[in-house]
Amino acid sequence: MYREIWNWKRCKDKITTLKGRLGFPNASVLKFLGLSLSLKDGRVHDDLRQKIIPHIEPSIYCILFGYAEAKQVAETRQLVPFAKLWGGRSYQGVFIQRVAKPLARVFGSKASLLHQAVKLLGGEKLSHGDCSVKIYSLPLVSVTIVLWAETSEFPASANILFDSSANNYLSTEQLVMLSELTSARLRHAHEVLITERK
Repeated sequence: MYREIWNWKRCKDKITTLKGRLGFPNASVLKFLGLSLSLKDGRVHDDLRQKIIPHIEPSIYCILFGYAEAKQVAETRQLVPFAKLWGGRSYQGVFIQRVAKPLARVFGSKASLLHQAVKLLGGEKLSHGDCSVKIYSLPLVSVTIVLWAETSEFPASANILFDSSANNYLSTEQLVMLSELTSARLRHAHEVLITERK
């Protein structure tokens, strides 16, 4: 059912309006999170791992469909946790399981690798927690990740913060999807880093 709704045929007219809008350049490909979406046929290419990844296309179409309906606003520079977004408390459990915990699991024992992974995706290092980064998951939607490394007493944990303008661009459900994609892409970047070291 999900693929029947979020397919290229249904979504392309809306998504192609992003060319030259909302932070995307006037080009035939939309690039974000180390991914390239062709506006010609809707295919998604993983620029990190150099392969086509069709299984994530419906999620990406859903995210970009919503993003294309937004109007640009200034970033507020006010960070808010997921639970403070519209209806965020309803999705909090899902968000922690799908976004925060996988990041803590992968980077909790090697926090410095998060800095390297985010650089592969165009993000930057910050100075919160044991390790923190900021990444623009979409050109105008930033995500800040604060990681506390595991210790002998406590397990690793991660907190995800958004600019308070985030709901202007996407619904809270779509922000869950975008955050889940961001988390996955950082883990993919980690895989690339580990492979390069071998």
